[in-house]
Amino acid sequence: MQEVTVTLRFNRVCLGAAKKRRNGQVIFCFERDPADRVMFMSSAWLSCTRYAAKLSNRHHAAVKKIDWCPVVVGEPRKDWRRTILTPNDTGMRSHYALHEAFRPGDTVILSAVLPDDITIADFIHLLTLVGKYRGFSPFNNSQEKYGTFEVIAVEPVAGPGSD
Repeated sequence: MQEVTVTLRFNRVCLGAAKKRRNGQVIFCFERDPADRVMFMSSAWLSCTRYAAKLSNRHHAAVKKIDWCPVVVGEPRKDWRRTILTPNDTGMRSHYALHEAFRPGDTVILSAVLPDDITIADFIHLLTLVGKYRGFSPFNNSQEKYGTFEVIAVEPVAGPGSD
């Protein structure tokens, strides 16, 4: 097994999905841990990596063994406005929903433990497929493809006693 840190840069906005009230206004936020750090759930990454395994026709069983740390290093913007069009009597009405969001160009750092079956090069390939075709966003919308990203780095974490 190999622990790695992953650096991703978003190409499209990555939106929070947990509906909360802040100052009387509804905002879609990211899940947070008790220390108020953003979390990306491992179940969502499993769905993404299963998709990539299907595309590459490799590692179907091994992606289930990736152990994702849910804590994300990165600070989202707290007031991203997503435009919503709804029909009314005179045609379409435009309004917006507020989200916490990682904007295009924002980078985040994640951690994972890879099973022995998946090399770092294979993992980069799987993540590249996810970033290109599916993206990662807790508020995912199949039409919008929120959260597309590029893989900046996947680095092994040195164990104790490594120089």
